[in-house]
Amino acid sequence: MKDKKLHLVWKASGYMDAQLIKNYLESLGIEVFVFSESIGAAYGLTTTPSGESEIYVRNHQADDADKLIEEYFSKK
Repeated sequence: MKDKKLHLVWKASGYMDAQLIKNYLESLGIEVFVFSESIGAAYGLTTTPSGESEIYVRNHQADDADKLIEEYFSKK
């Protein structure tokens, strides 16, 4: 993904992991864009590059998203 208006904040291991982070960020007012290989979702891949999902946010929300993700994983 080469959009200069978006910032990569997380690489998730599969579709479900990406949806958890996406829903968490969106519930706190962050606009989220998820990009992944369709073959990963079709075959349920999670441990290969084809199974990764990249989570992007708009540049002006990147710092907030980074902090929220850090908080999310520190609570686990």
